[in-house]
Amino acid sequence: MTQQSDTAPGSTPGSVGRAYDQFADAGATTALGGNIHVGYWDDGEHDLPIAEATDRLTDLVARHLAPRRGQRILDVGCGNGDPALRIAGAYDVRLSGITVSERQLAQAAERAAGHDARDRVSFQLADAMDLPFEDGSFDGALAIESLLHMPDQCAALSEIRRVVRPGGRLVVADQCRRRPFTGRDRALFDNMLSVYRIAGINTPDEHAARLAESGWQLLAMTDIGEQVRASYGHVAAAFRELAASLDPGGAERIGAAADLMETFGKHPYTGYVLITARRP
Repeated sequence: MTQQSDTAPGSTPGSVGRAYDQFADAGATTALGGNIHVGYWDDGEHDLPIAEATDRLTDLVARHLAPRRGQRILDVGCGNGDPALRIAGAYDVRLSGITVSERQLAQAAERAAGHDARDRVSFQLADAMDLPFEDGSFDGALAIESLLHMPDQCAALSEIRRVVRPGGRLVVADQCRRRPFTGRDRALFDNMLSVYRIAGINTPDEHAARLAESGWQLLAMTDIGEQVRASYGHVAAAFRELAASLDPGGAERIGAAADLMETFGKHPYTGYVLITARRP
């Protein structure tokens, strides 16, 4: 089973939305260069700025999705809208993004207003486990670091399958757990789940099993954990910089979150998968 915390508060759409609202209010989005996901670095590229690295992760997801001009794509957990706008602009497709964070929704709308692709994107509050779309509405879907927040990943994957037409692709970019966290490491894992409102982190085999149970055909899965590992240090540094501008209580909380993120990112069991699946 997916390793989950026995003591962390449950991850629900409401709690996840509030957590991301708080990070947005603290300025985390700006500090991370615009995106709210990890970056991708090739070997020897340690000096690549975080903003370029996170855009590269978006581009990697888009290449695996391989959208064609005029298609309609669903972004599950669209964050502040930057990935959707980037993909819509690069591939001339229509993107519909969903989020459970009101602050992210406002940020996405603000970013879209001044973007060349604004007429091809839309954003709304919605729960991935109960999507407000008709069957077969989309030609494909992407989910960047959103499934780990969902207490019923199979329900979410089944809903995504329902709204994607037969033959359409799903690309998932998400954390994975290479081995179980036990002993002292278990406390680190539990704290990560609690602070960042994570419902569970799958092993690669669990990712594959949930996709199969939800009716998806797995095409490819790669652990790119070493290529994204530098992200955790960048996030921690950005959080510490933000802490200097906050009140003592806020500074303490975000400082602790920074320490946790950095320690978790250095752990050898922390991986990251890029998954491509197809709806039969």
